[in-house]
Amino acid sequence: MIDVHCHLMPQIDDGSQSEQKSVEQMRIMAMGGITHAFLTAHYMQGVYDYDRSEYDAKLARMRELARENNIAISLEQGFEIYLHPKSAEEVEHSNLTLGKSKYVLLESDLNGLPPDFYYNVFPLLRKGYKPILAHAERYVSIMKKITRARDLIDQDIYLQVNSGSLLGLYGEKVRQTAWVLVRNGWAHLLGSDDHGRAPYGSYFQATELLQEDLDGQTVELLTQDFPQMILENKAIPHKYVYIQHSHSHSHSHNHRSKSSLWDRLFS
Repeated sequence: MIDVHCHLMPQIDDGSQSEQKSVEQMRIMAMGGITHAFLTAHYMQGVYDYDRSEYDAKLARMRELARENNIAISLEQGFEIYLHPKSAEEVEHSNLTLGKSKYVLLESDLNGLPPDFYYNVFPLLRKGYKPILAHAERYVSIMKKITRARDLIDQDIYLQVNSGSLLGLYGEKVRQTAWVLVRNGWAHLLGSDDHGRAPYGSYFQATELLQEDLDGQTVELLTQDFPQMILENKAIPHKYVYIQHSHSHSHSHNHRSKSSLWDRLFS
């Protein structure tokens, strides 16, 4: 599995506070089946100020620590960019992509995507970048109107869901929104958004829940296939699920039966 969103780069943002904590988390990640992780440090001018050379030095150090501790995990560059009018210029100038791809992880105001959100995303699209909205389920505007997620996908924006959201760690409304996104095929990637403050476990718990509620193929798409396409800079399909509601009148009290309501046809 590949974690596309975590803050394990020590002492660069609000994530991991020490190399020791990062090593502890990486060891748990590798033991649980994480093979690659994008170390997506916040990129927010005026809040987390660092230059690209500092990030590169820390990434090299993290890779060294993984080798020294025999942790079989490949660490990839990444940034969680707070979107603003000059973001496209910054991405191009400082190469703020996920790995060597054209994918970029974006965040915005959780209280609601601002009116100029797409206006600021469009220059990235024009330059050939592939924007991913981080923790899409946590934005108030999407919680209030879930079809906003579909509209974003129609505008060539990918959506990432936090594993902790599926477990209810950010509240019930966020949990409900996250499940609607994954059940409708409006989520493309699962990320831990781990900040090294708590034991790394939500990612694995979420994959188990997804397996029970939906199916193994969905889990593979969100945690392996689509993240691998980022590593290889291949185009993830924006729409990959066709939902057909069952007309059957049969009822079952087995919680696994939810998946029988849909026939999923993956492209």
